[in-house]
Amino acid sequence: MTMSRTPRVLYLDQNAWVALAKGAWDKRKFPHEHAALVNVIAAVLEHGAIVPLSFTNIYETIKVNDAARRVHLARTQAILSGGRVFRGRRRIFADTLAGFLASRFGLPRPDLPEHWFLSDLWFESASDYSPDLYGFEISDSALSFIRDNASNVLFDYLTSSDEEVRRKGVRRYSASSAELIARIERRRALVAGQTLALRRRAYGAQLILDELEFILTTGRQLGLHWHDVRDIGSSLLRSLPAEVPVLNVERELAIRLEDQARDVTENDLRDMVAFVTVLTFADVIVAEKPFVNLACQARLGQHYATRMLTSVLDFTPAALLA
Repeated sequence: MTMSRTPRVLYLDQNAWVALAKGAWDKRKFPHEHAALVNVIAAVLEHGAIVPLSFTNIYETIKVNDAARRVHLARTQAILSGGRVFRGRRRIFADTLAGFLASRFGLPRPDLPEHWFLSDLWFESASDYSPDLYGFEISDSALSFIRDNASNVLFDYLTSSDEEVRRKGVRRYSASSAELIARIERRRALVAGQTLALRRRAYGAQLILDELEFILTTGRQLGLHWHDVRDIGSSLLRSLPAEVPVLNVERELAIRLEDQARDVTENDLRDMVAFVTVLTFADVIVAEKPFVNLACQARLGQHYATRMLTSVLDFTPAALLA
């Protein structure tokens, strides 16, 4: 068995996972999907590829009402991912922001371990675990058990959740999404007709305002004497949306999404959440054409050396080795 030196990361959106699950279910009825499944398995077994899930994948599987279909989809995801997930936006933003600031100011900072952006705890796809944040404590032995059995624990969560809790979670997520979409649509109305450059600056400024306290706190933790926005400086503030990947990807996709001649949907929000967290780190992304097109328009794939495909049927292990 030939293994590549550095494990490559393959991210599959939910449509790709659905196709692979079909190929696993019935190779005669879905021969193309089965061939794609064989290619992904070969990438994992022969080349050591990692196929982690995102929060979006987990949510969209939990959202499936047909229990039998959800079980089959969850089994495909749990086995191929090994229970590994991309960490949530906050953790990725925190470490990439700290890395940028440390480099900018010549501050010492330990190198992050390889694949630090991945976790074996499925719930860290939403946010890194801490007793204060979660509101309860998980014992070290329980955390160790989850890490050692990441695939099985993820499968159990996706298939064995209390039905009322599952449905309530979906309703709450949809309600929150509707509120966010309403805010986005109000913003679209305000910037309608403005140039892309102006909308880029405006969205970048809004991102900084939203994250200002977190940016100040991160700087202080690095030893910078930052008390308020004046200490950061306008030049550095303007550079953050371009230099910090989470902010850059969100800004470039958002300003192009709002330029579309259609309403923003909940599915758009989920795709955005996924792209913001995975695009910087995945070697190959397989996703729906609309968001791939937006990312290509912004040249994000070129910028972060990420190859993007619009169908898992087009994936071969060679795509990860290019």
